[in-house]
Amino acid sequence: MKIAHISDIHCNFGTDFNEKLFEKAISMVNKVDADLVFISGDLTTDGLLPEYELAEEKLNKIKGKSVIVPGNHDERNLGWKLFPEFFNETDFIHNYDDITLIGLASSEPDRDDGRLGRGRHRLIEEGIKKKKTTILGFHHHVIPVPHSGRETNIIEDAGETLDIILKNEVPLVLMGHRHVPWAVKIHKTLLVNAGTFSCNRTRAHFGNTFNIIDIEDDEIEVTVVNIGKEKEKKMIEFNLSDGCCLNKYYDL
Repeated sequence: MKIAHISDIHCNFGTDFNEKLFEKAISMVNKVDADLVFISGDLTTDGLLPEYELAEEKLNKIKGKSVIVPGNHDERNLGWKLFPEFFNETDFIHNYDDITLIGLASSEPDRDDGRLGRGRHRLIEEGIKKKKTTILGFHHHVIPVPHSGRETNIIEDAGETLDIILKNEVPLVLMGHRHVPWAVKIHKTLLVNAGTFSCNRTRAHFGNTFNIIDIEDDEIEVTVVNIGKEKEKKMIEFNLSDGCCLNKYYDL
């Protein structure tokens, strides 16, 4: 299975949203011909109705299947009421041929930090029982992300969440939020953050990026695509059977 992982689009009518870059990025994503596009939140900047309408218009340009979870910016200004109207459920279990994808809303209204809570922890455990390769997806990070500044809004129940993930040997977790692409292996779990897709608030030289995730048999490969420079960096190779992990960037 091939997944395009994008995050932090930040549609708005101010300075956050780079519309020209977005159009280029969507064209690049569509050329990937992924089986699924997973969007890990922050579709908008302030959760306002015109921003949701713009996000819906723009994301309709994605070819093929896409699934979306909300980010903290999407829940501002009663945006938490708008998300289900535009993009369906915020928490879900989707089953594909060999994969179970569990999407969760980690955001809290009008707060930058987040939490999952006992109900969503039970949803994780329910999805794990499907006996397929399990992928989790939510907006916030569960451990600090390097190069992303002072840590202020990791999810409140990160410890309990990590315990469930690691105890059940969930192979892949997809997140966003910090506008920095990054991945790390903890025991048998690969934690992957996507950078920002089309927001002008990028960090240093990281620019705007998205991830391509290839899952084949017992291997996961993550590639970071730099939208502005049109260069790909292979980020992580992760073998589920022996747990080997290549933690470095290099040109394809």
